[in-house]
Amino acid sequence: MQAAVLRAREYFRPDVSGAKPAPSPQYAAALERLQAAQRIVDLGCGANPHPRAAVGVDAFRDPLHRILGKGAQLDAATFERLGVPFVQADLASLPFRDKEFDFAYSHHVFEHLPDPKRACAEMCRVARAGAIFTPSIFGEVAFGRPYHLWFVIARGNRLIFLEKTAFEDRPFGEHPELAADTGEYRATPDTNPFEMLLNDAGWYRGREKMSRLTRLLRRYWYSHSWVTEVNFVWEGQFDCTVIRADGRIE
Repeated sequence: MQAAVLRAREYFRPDVSGAKPAPSPQYAAALERLQAAQRIVDLGCGANPHPRAAVGVDAFRDPLHRILGKGAQLDAATFERLGVPFVQADLASLPFRDKEFDFAYSHHVFEHLPDPKRACAEMCRVARAGAIFTPSIFGEVAFGRPYHLWFVIARGNRLIFLEKTAFEDRPFGEHPELAADTGEYRATPDTNPFEMLLNDAGWYRGREKMSRLTRLLRRYWYSHSWVTEVNFVWEGQFDCTVIRADGRIE
C-alpha cells in the first residue's frame, strides 16, 4: 500500500456522482488552525508526514504495527526526500522540550495507542495547541480495524477514550484483502459490506447496489464529517478520560 493511500482521508475525492464534498465545519476549522501554525510536529507520521511539519514522529520504523504490516518502511531517505526530519519515539514519552512546538498534529493515530492518556499529556506538554483526528464511534463500528483499541468521543475540551471489547470489534466483517499477485484489493465472503458501499479509491467501481447510501457514506467520509471522524482542536491544554473495558475510569 502506498503512503498516499495510508492517509487518503486527508484528501477530498468525488462521490459516485462526481461531486466533491465541501469539508465539514469541524474539519475546515481544524485546517484553518493548522495552516496558521508556524512550527508543527506530526505525531504518528508514518511514511507520509504533514508537508509543513518541522518534525515527524513515529514509534516504529518497520511497517508491522501499521496496517497489519502493509505500511511503508520508514528510512532516512524517505524523510530526506520529503524534507521532514524524523524522530523515532513513543508518543507517550516524547524527547522534546516543553512547548517546543506551536502546533501538534496527529491524524488517525491515537486510536492505536495503548496509553492514550499519557500521549495526550505529552502532546499538551510539547505544544501550545494541536489537533487530533480519529474515527468516530460510527466510523469505528462500520469501518473498524483490529489494531484500533478505542472508541473516541470529543466533548468540549475533553477527549474520551472508551476501550473496545472483543465483541465490539469489526461486527460487519473484514477489510478487503490485498492480493499479492496484483497489489489490488478484492472482496471475499468476509468483506465488510460498508467497505464495498464506500467503494474507497474505486475498489468496487460499478458494483454499487445502494447508490443513495453510498453517496451519503462518501459525503461523510470525504468531508471529514463528525459522522465518521472526530476532529478535536485544542489550545493551551485539554482533558483526557480513559474508560477501560472493565469499567475502570482513568
